[in-house]
Amino acid sequence: MNNKPVRVRIAPSPTGDAHVGHARTALYDYLFARQKGGVFVLRIDDTDTARNTLTSEEGVIRGLRWLGLNWDEGPDVGGDYAPYRQSERSDTYHKHVDLLMQEGKAYHCFCTPEELEAERKAQTDAKEDPRYSGKCRMLSNQEREDHLAAGRAPTVRLKVPGGVVGFNDLVRGWIEWDTNLMGDFIILKSSGIPVYNFATVIDDHLMDISHVTRGAEHIANTFSQILIYQALGWELPEFAHFSIMLNEDRTKMSKRKGATFIGQYADMGYLPEAMLNFLAFLGWSPGTTEDEIYTLEQLISEFSLERCTSSNAVFDIKKLDWINAKWIRRLAPADVAERMVPFLQRAGMLANAPDMRKLEKIAILIQERLHRLDEAPALCSFFLSDPEVPAQELSEVLAQVDGKAGLTEVARVLATVDWDEPAIEENLRGLQKDLGWSTKVYFMSLRLAVLGSKVSPPLFGSIEVIGRDNSIARINRAINSL
Repeated sequence: MNNKPVRVRIAPSPTGDAHVGHARTALYDYLFARQKGGVFVLRIDDTDTARNTLTSEEGVIRGLRWLGLNWDEGPDVGGDYAPYRQSERSDTYHKHVDLLMQEGKAYHCFCTPEELEAERKAQTDAKEDPRYSGKCRMLSNQEREDHLAAGRAPTVRLKVPGGVVGFNDLVRGWIEWDTNLMGDFIILKSSGIPVYNFATVIDDHLMDISHVTRGAEHIANTFSQILIYQALGWELPEFAHFSIMLNEDRTKMSKRKGATFIGQYADMGYLPEAMLNFLAFLGWSPGTTEDEIYTLEQLISEFSLERCTSSNAVFDIKKLDWINAKWIRRLAPADVAERMVPFLQRAGMLANAPDMRKLEKIAILIQERLHRLDEAPALCSFFLSDPEVPAQELSEVLAQVDGKAGLTEVARVLATVDWDEPAIEENLRGLQKDLGWSTKVYFMSLRLAVLGSKVSPPLFGSIEVIGRDNSIARINRAINSL
């Protein structure tokens, strides 16, 4: 274990919104940094010039901000180790490539893609593990000069020493690999752009990153990165590789299998508190309790890298729905109302300046029924606009009673009752006894007449929110439909 002050980083490539895998790593980094009094850094690894876009970078930042994972240093907030975009650090990478070249630890490779493919095919046909043969390592100075004079743009490869390279993973224990199976690998492309493994080593070292944490799919990269650290004579950071995230069918998460970006889950009506809670348990457990609902503050207190697991984590959407529903119920109704607004506006159900007092009353009635915020428009529709009268259903329910007379009495009672839920309930229940209707027929007909549906939030509270005049008008429309 190194004794450096804790500095951790999340380093997404801006080729899309913040991926759930990046979000989990960012969460673990954030928890670790906050617990240890350390620094949480956002770095944008944008060397993939063909796929990176500023829009995607904004999407990454927006997704992580939505989760509430605020970084201490980054491209949008600055810091002592700026710049925090790899595209702005090109001179730094080239300086270190030149240093390795001067020390004889790296060399120009002039092999064409066609030559490399032919070499791989020959090795595969011979049932050998494909790896670069190292033939350009043996070129004379004159041969190198001739290739350069001919305009052949070289890559730069690191000379890989033989033997075993390994590291102590804070999640998985000791991991090692035989470098004889690797071959000399490229650190600088012929375009002059550094490969991921090289750029990330340079940045992690120069930014004093103490712990490099990421998904298990990066384990293979770690061996190459360690060789780069060793070639440059630098101390290794600590490494931790978290469990691989899988779909419910245990296939690797991909865009073809559903939502994989944090922004999609925000649009689907999940709360950031619930998403953080859910992600925390995809590869970690507290071990001290069976509680599954955790605030961010509780996670900071309980989290440890040692309690992260190496077993694959299944992204169980039903579990996320359950956690989300639990979190919705923990919110104050006014908070639920505030969070429903964008979903109601997107559905065209609200003006730009909604009546928040009314929305809070609605939230009280539907909060227990909400699993996701995108369900709010369906649950709120009859509060915010008049539903169609389900005339056929209403006629069937009232087939054995005088429906027009009974509903007329309901309208009469609603016209004079004190307008609050207890008074509405008391008077309407009294009317049921006077009419002699069965409970089923009476209350089902009220729901259909006032709310347009047999299924609804609490009836009397709903009538109060809809209002006296609107409720009476709806009952009159129902009477006219019979």
